[in-house]
Amino acid sequence: MWNAPSTRPTGCNRTGAASFGERARVLEAALARTEAEAEHRARLYVRENGKTLAEARREIGSVPARGRLTLGLAAELDTPRRLPAPAGRSEVRPRPYGVVSAIVPWNAPVPLASMQIIPALLAYNAVVLKVPETAPLALTRTLELMHEVLPRGLLNVVAGASSVIGTTLTQHPLVNRIAFVGSIPAGRRIIADAYQGIRGVVTELGGNDAAIVMEDMTFDDATMDRMAGVIFRMAGQVCMAIKRIYVPAHREAAFVEALGAAMDRIRVGNGLTPGVTMGSVHNRAGLQNARALVAEAEAAGAQVRELGVVEDEAAFERGYFMRPTMVTGVGDGARVVAEEQFGPVIPVLTYTDLEDAIRRANDSVFGLGGSVWGDDVERAADVAWRLQAGTVFVNTHGTESVNRSAPYGGVKQSGNGRRSGLEGVQEYLVTQTLTTYET
Repeated sequence: MWNAPSTRPTGCNRTGAASFGERARVLEAALARTEAEAEHRARLYVRENGKTLAEARREIGSVPARGRLTLGLAAELDTPRRLPAPAGRSEVRPRPYGVVSAIVPWNAPVPLASMQIIPALLAYNAVVLKVPETAPLALTRTLELMHEVLPRGLLNVVAGASSVIGTTLTQHPLVNRIAFVGSIPAGRRIIADAYQGIRGVVTELGGNDAAIVMEDMTFDDATMDRMAGVIFRMAGQVCMAIKRIYVPAHREAAFVEALGAAMDRIRVGNGLTPGVTMGSVHNRAGLQNARALVAEAEAAGAQVRELGVVEDEAAFERGYFMRPTMVTGVGDGARVVAEEQFGPVIPVLTYTDLEDAIRRANDSVFGLGGSVWGDDVERAADVAWRLQAGTVFVNTHGTESVNRSAPYGGVKQSGNGRRSGLEGVQEYLVTQTLTTYET
């Protein structure tokens, strides 16, 4: 065990603190504890969030798996960095910030919280985490399990309305680093608050990820099911999901038919019902927003196709459900294209020139993810490198395809900083350099 780090806002821990390897061993015990009660927490997660049981199980199970990848970096972090100096030598050591405030959203709070907590604790910080107001339960129980084996004071949980406690979390004098996942407007407020005290912020904000379909893409069932799964995972309520698709004009009809067939294989209903593959939208406001974007596009002349199979019509009408919806014949300026829908809606647009498609894909304030789909993987990769997004893919997309050993994150207004990999831990460390003068 190691003692809780000093709360003094110095950015440095005291001499003799535990090594990264020693901290990793304690955190491994905490991760092992999160393997308990997995099914109970998954079902609780579905009931408070609206996702399917399969999605909830994957997210609960991802916590120890992803955390162990981070702990595997301990030896590299413990390796001293020594440099020659003009009249002696220098050594660079990583130090903690002290106290990290962490804030996560309702759509995937369990894995998103763990991706802040584990690297921050490995970096010897203490964490104060705010649980989301509308989905706090599965996350709180997960953190209680971790807390059972962690030293007291390292992991702390607060609950409440952001309007009441948010400023304390971002402006308290003992807080030296802030980690936030959420919307762009909320991110702007947090960054403004943090900079009052010259605090650093690592953020993952909204996304409006573009997918470019190349001329040579094969529209087989397996590929289209994979694409539809990326679009409609958690009813489209994922920041790093495909939210607009650019297709060669002469292949539009074939693509729409193939994607429509994949969408028709989606079963919509209560996430606890066996066979359901897409649950509800999280709340009334989200459902109303998604429907409004579709209605606005349709009123302007777009074609709308509502697809998928409704498992229980009566339950569908009572809940915040929406069928997977495709919008075609829509312009780039339509809100359903330019804004983040955060619902089960996908606009399909056409292009005649690949350069124009790349330009349009990049013409956005968002820059979280992007993907290119085609049979010539190398050519598709060349195009993907040109997308203005922090994380890009070929023939796949989204959080389920992120390599958790590598850094990922956004650019432009989709956030700053990186998660996962060595860079993900370094977000919670500040370097201290010692230089000696030797005659």
